[in-house]
Amino acid sequence: MAKRLFGASFKESTKITHNLFDKKQVWYDSGARGSQKLGARIFNLVPLLCFNVLIYGLGVFSPETADMGTSYIKDIWQGAQYFQWLKMLIIMCIIIWSLLILINIFPKSNYMITRVFEISNLVLMMMLSFLSFMPMLLGMTLGATGWLGFSVICLYGFVFFLNTLQSSVKNIKQELYGELTEEKTSLVAKIWQRLKQFWLAFSVLLVLNILIFRIGMWGSFSIWRFVCLFAGPIYFGILTLFICGPMKLYISTFYFAKYSEQYRVLWRVTDEKWYGKRKAKKLAKKQLKQEKRGK
Repeated sequence: MAKRLFGASFKESTKITHNLFDKKQVWYDSGARGSQKLGARIFNLVPLLCFNVLIYGLGVFSPETADMGTSYIKDIWQGAQYFQWLKMLIIMCIIIWSLLILINIFPKSNYMITRVFEISNLVLMMMLSFLSFMPMLLGMTLGATGWLGFSVICLYGFVFFLNTLQSSVKNIKQELYGELTEEKTSLVAKIWQRLKQFWLAFSVLLVLNILIFRIGMWGSFSIWRFVCLFAGPIYFGILTLFICGPMKLYISTFYFAKYSEQYRVLWRVTDEKWYGKRKAKKLAKKQLKQEKRGK
């Protein structure tokens, strides 16, 4: 029977879920912990709302002004216009994320819900970043290399991302369940191995296409095309880093939500830390009344 990523028991999940109430943080959890204080959550609205403005500028405003600028930059930047279809999706994500940020101001019933909100905010923020960078980075790649070069770079980038994602999932499974039985090499891994064998040939093809063939390209030649063709690999590198890097954070959060009460007992979390000061006081008073009635 195949071991599922989200099918581990509580005991198995403790291998990847660290104590969230420990002052010592693991690297992939840095920045994911939000404050439970109301003042701190309200103060965090300022940089987050500024981030929304930046996202709108990169993902929506920039592609709409792609026809401005000097001729050689204009030809390259024109590729961003092909990503204007992302406009409504980016605006919708900004609205959803803004609502989530506003909801996060209000106190939650317990720490588990607070934690889920924090990670949801983080995931949505990264999605917005990827969508907003797409017109700029992939658009520049398209404008610099044309449709032929763009297709090759996206093929390599997407397969690299999927292969790294599969490797991350496999590593987490090994941590959860120990040694796994030998699995057949996945199709993505086979494709990636094959692509790595021909990377030099494809690189030469990209250079020759920019210099001589110009298949699927527009505008005049510029040395900036060789600089901007790296925008695509940078985009897929960022995508892979921020999705696969903190993969354990996402999976451990799922298990923390699934086994929240067991983790609360394991980590010996006090009512004040779990529910907050106000609710902890109410629970203490309620428990005191029950004890008096019992006597």
